[in-house]
Amino acid sequence: MIDSSSHQLLWQAVLFQVLRDIRDANRSHEGHKDFVTAARWVGSYPTREFSEVCMLAGLEPDFVHPRFVKIIKEAEAKSAARKATKKAPVAMAAE
Repeated sequence: MIDSSSHQLLWQAVLFQVLRDIRDANRSHEGHKDFVTAARWVGSYPTREFSEVCMLAGLEPDFVHPRFVKIIKEAEAKSAARKATKKAPVAMAAE
C-alpha cells in the first residue's frame, strides 16, 4: 500500500511540471505550446481541476493560484519584451 505522502509527492510533481512549462515558455516552439497549455489549465481563477490537484498535493489552492498567475504574467511580459527587441530596427552606423 502506498502512503499518503507518496501521493502528495506525485501531485506536487504535477504542479512542478506546470511551473516548468510556464518558465520554459521561450525556449522553443514546443516550450511555447506547453506554456499555452499550462497557462490555460491554471486559468485566471482556480478551476475545480487546479484546486483538486493542489489539495491532492497538500497545498492550499487559494495560496498557490495567485503565485502561478504571477509567474505566467512575468513569462508573458518577458516574451513580449523579447519579441519587441527582435522587431526593433537596427541603427545603421554613419559611414
